[in-house]
Amino acid sequence: MNTLTFLAQNARFLGFGLACTLASNFGQTFFIALFGDQIRAEFALTHGAFGSLYGGATLISAGIILWAGRLIDRVDLRLYAGGVLAGLAVSSALLAVAPGWALVGLAFIGLRLFGQGLLRHTAMVSMARYFDAARGRAMSVVGLGYPMAEATFPAALVIILASFSWREAWGGIALFTIAVHLPLTLWLLKGHGVRHAALETKLQESENETGQDLTQRSLLTDWRFQMIVPASLMGPFVMTGLFFHQLAIAETKGWTLALLAASFPAFAAMSVAASLITGWVVDRFGPGSVLGLFVQPLTLALVVVATLDQTWAAPLYLALGGITTGAGSVLISAAWAETFGVRHLGQIRSLTSSIAVLSTALAPVLMGWLLDAGVGIPAIAWGAAALTFATGLLILSPARELREKRAASGK
Repeated sequence: MNTLTFLAQNARFLGFGLACTLASNFGQTFFIALFGDQIRAEFALTHGAFGSLYGGATLISAGIILWAGRLIDRVDLRLYAGGVLAGLAVSSALLAVAPGWALVGLAFIGLRLFGQGLLRHTAMVSMARYFDAARGRAMSVVGLGYPMAEATFPAALVIILASFSWREAWGGIALFTIAVHLPLTLWLLKGHGVRHAALETKLQESENETGQDLTQRSLLTDWRFQMIVPASLMGPFVMTGLFFHQLAIAETKGWTLALLAASFPAFAAMSVAASLITGWVVDRFGPGSVLGLFVQPLTLALVVVATLDQTWAAPLYLALGGITTGAGSVLISAAWAETFGVRHLGQIRSLTSSIAVLSTALAPVLMGWLLDAGVGIPAIAWGAAALTFATGLLILSPARELREKRAASGK
């Protein structure tokens, strides 16, 4: 099936996934941070206090995802998606009316849990579970919701805040989520019962033959999981640390903030391109064909940070980092589906998402400690490059198994 035919035949379900990824950006750091100055001023929070409140909320949400993410394996997708969107609306409304910092923190927990965590989780699990031959293309299409939001949400918010307060803006987000986004999302899932029944029949036949089951305990002790997870964490972990401390990098390199701002489109463009290309490769050759390679552009990005000071090095390192970020967003979920099957994808992604959130929360702290201890940017980059390269070696074995499994199946 060519791509245009695939898009036409699955427009509604792909639209559901895209709607989830778009709405998830209301809980992403880049969006919430746009309100940082107003929230700090209203509640008399220092930068450190605001960061600690937000970081603590993120860590709490990571713990809840371990439980809430698994429910997608047992709850009807329409009910699950509706509940997550309702949670996002309630969290947005709570932030709009919060009288003190404690309720702001509670609202942050909800935004990070339902937005950044579970809406992204819902989109990726759904695409990986209900698509087989076109799994890669489906995930790459719905993944476009992230760069679309990054390119449009900040500009739209500037226009909104010119006429409304930050509280009114969050109240508007809550109202929009309930009145527009929720009914639209449920409409896009029309006919999902037939799709799910077909999947259940297929899974029953497969499980009658294999008798396989999966728990989080067995997952943690599976060598394939242990070797894939470190590589899957490197992109979010490293890029979060670099983005958070970009001023320190700029100072070390002699780069201006204008140069960094002008270089970020290279990250977004390469992330989108890598996602789309990886989706096509996964569908045609399987995730094992590129699983052992996808972290190495990030290794090269870190080598650039460690060794080059020229102005063209800024967009180069961001472009290389974007390749790993974009490819990983498609590749890892496809690898889980082909390695462990699709019935327990919610359980798998809830565990990996929780670990990923924890790692991204720790990355700025760890890099900050190293900088405070006098470790320079080049040394930090060399260390991160070595670690990233090592995770790429670890993932070679499960990648080889996936290639052999695909060859044996005759796909």
